[in-house]
Amino acid sequence: MLAVIVLEILKRIPLIFSTIIKHFKHGPPQPSWDLKVHLIVSIAGTLGAPPYKKFTIEVAQSSIPIFTYKIPSDLKLYETSIPHEYRINAQAYIEKIVKPYNVVIDPIWKTPRNDEIKGELIMDKDWNEENDWEKEKIVLYLHGGAYSTGNSKIAHDFCCKLSRTSGARIFTISYRLAPQNPFPSALCDSLAAYLYLMNPPKDSGFKAYKPEQIVFGGDSAGGGLVVSLGLAIRDLGLPLPAGIVSWSPWTDLTHSMPSFNDTAVDETDFLPLLPGFKFARNTNSDAYREFRTRSGNITRNIQKNPEIKIIGDESLKRIGNQSVSFYVVNEGLGIPYVSPMLAESLGGLPPLLIIAGNVERLRDEAVYLAYRASNPEKYRLPKYEVDFDNSRFKSPSKQVILEIYDEMFHNFHYSHLEAAKVTVRRASEFISTVIQEALQANPTSNKFETYKITYQGEVQNFDESSIEHVLTWDKAGVFPGV
Repeated sequence: MLAVIVLEILKRIPLIFSTIIKHFKHGPPQPSWDLKVHLIVSIAGTLGAPPYKKFTIEVAQSSIPIFTYKIPSDLKLYETSIPHEYRINAQAYIEKIVKPYNVVIDPIWKTPRNDEIKGELIMDKDWNEENDWEKEKIVLYLHGGAYSTGNSKIAHDFCCKLSRTSGARIFTISYRLAPQNPFPSALCDSLAAYLYLMNPPKDSGFKAYKPEQIVFGGDSAGGGLVVSLGLAIRDLGLPLPAGIVSWSPWTDLTHSMPSFNDTAVDETDFLPLLPGFKFARNTNSDAYREFRTRSGNITRNIQKNPEIKIIGDESLKRIGNQSVSFYVVNEGLGIPYVSPMLAESLGGLPPLLIIAGNVERLRDEAVYLAYRASNPEKYRLPKYEVDFDNSRFKSPSKQVILEIYDEMFHNFHYSHLEAAKVTVRRASEFISTVIQEALQANPTSNKFETYKITYQGEVQNFDESSIEHVLTWDKAGVFPGV
């Protein structure tokens, strides 16, 4: 497996040389990029395209643990497992809120194997349960990987930095992956982790956390998942966490926003310009063949019964039989817990810190998400009807902070650049502040803050005129080109 990956990298030697020449002859795509960043973005941008499509999804999933990170000596890692009963409890909750969408949901998610959810806790090496528990804080961090790859280990480096800077423990989990475990499997496992933190078994090694001591964090698909989890908890009437931090969040699986389909971004971001990130669609894959059969059955049923109503724009019915995502069938892309940017309202959420790079493909959905959360009444979905008028959550989320990092690409917080250091510091401050305010039952009044962070780390006021086209975009939730 490792040999296959190395071989594919070797095939990119011509690309490496051409990038080096381009870097020194014409300069990097962004002034702040050094050669290392330029190479990473160029090479990573080819991973979702041929010849990588010859990889099976099983290979893609199992190759991730190769790239792990050694825990620094000032921190420690504790491996844990969430008992299956927490998943069963979470499933009962999730079934309530996804019931209206069952016609487009693969029921296989309801039959998980009777196993535990693997997780890891990263913390200061001197941490122990006898610490002053009222001052404890923890971040439930959900990894990225388009819902089909990744595990609790891939964010080790960043989670160590976040733990050290914030003073919080970081809890990461390996939620179930698609296509073997489609929506809402990942959401169910994430809710199970939250329930576990608030009511751990006696042998867990820690006391129960109050929801006010918990912040959700995540990046990319995980960044979208933490927002979906917040929506689910809100809609279920469960206690909300103290806050949510989302890096480069993937919150619109319809790929409807301008930046996603902007070819100029090809030079500045490694996410491919491919609907649904069509990766590892290899017919030699058992998982892919089974998924194609199951998703095809759902789509054909909808096509045979045109009276079936779906949540979302009618364009989702016109995409065709080929699912653009492993996570859910095309007709389910508009479900609010799949694409939280498209929820009927993003009001009523805990404090949000939304972070994105200015030159990344997912920038516009991060921007639109933040604005919709800050003013649900003003920023309704323009193209198709959602039930905003009957929503219980018309009031703005109490605090929304949007930070756009100049010249930065998708998931830049994993890089060695100054912007990555700045976002760790600012996120750590946010985590400490919202937990303190939640514990004191002294939340801030409704406010919306927007910032531009330069590549040197300077904080500036955000120029709203630069994203006016996003705020007036009339095709949010409309699948492009159909």
